[in-house]
Amino acid sequence: MGMLYKSKKKLIEEGFTHYGWLWGIPVYVKDIDSEAPIIGAANFIPEWVLTVADQIGFFIEGLLNIHNPEYVPMFKIRITGEIK
Repeated sequence: MGMLYKSKKKLIEEGFTHYGWLWGIPVYVKDIDSEAPIIGAANFIPEWVLTVADQIGFFIEGLLNIHNPEYVPMFKIRITGEIK
């Protein structure tokens, strides 16, 4: 998705069905019922921002696991609605 704005019609044509948040970053989601949904950054946010957020989040979760082996990670994707 990158830095280009895409209309709702274009998003639906590409298969994106929902929108939401990942690590606090707005995203579009497709294949929501699969084991590995496809996520694209929204609102002019470059894809590399998601990569950096993933690295920071996984590093913090690694530290939590070191100090608390019973820690169970929560879902980081919050689906807020369907693209209509």
